[in-house]
Amino acid sequence: MLQTGLIVGGWDKYEGGQIYSIPLGGTILKQPFTIGGSGSSYLYGFFDQAWKEGMTKDEAEKLVVKAVSLAIARDGASGGVVRTVIVN
Repeated sequence: MLQTGLIVGGWDKYEGGQIYSIPLGGTILKQPFTIGGSGSSYLYGFFDQAWKEGMTKDEAEKLVVKAVSLAIARDGASGGVVRTVIVN
């Protein structure tokens, strides 16, 4: 049986940017940020310290690159390359 947790994000004209975590079991949780995947357990403390409301696009991209790099360093299943794409 295949099981997965999801991260769903989007934008609407009333609420702006939104992100939701849907862990195993199907609960939908609206959050200011969310992380997932095999390396995510290594990142909660980092995000508690580094994430802040109202980050610029450049700050957010640097945060993501640093987070994925930390996950790669600690988790053998996280891969070895960081590629980012910004969707406008």
